[in-house]
Amino acid sequence: MNEAKIKVSGMNCNHCKIIIENGISKIHGIELATADIVNGEVTIKGKEINLEEVKDTIEDLGYTYSGEL
Repeated sequence: MNEAKIKVSGMNCNHCKIIIENGISKIHGIELATADIVNGEVTIKGKEINLEEVKDTIEDLGYTYSGEL
């Protein structure tokens, strides 16, 4: 399983956390997304992680993708 950690701006509550986790988890090849609202980070695990698709999903949800860590 592959893993990526990204920075996301705009998450500031548990509702944001759930929206991000659910949105990213729907992407093909991703098995788990865990958001950390305190640090503004999301850990993604899966067989295939397409960061361009992750970026698009995050921005479609109204948050800012700030790059891979």
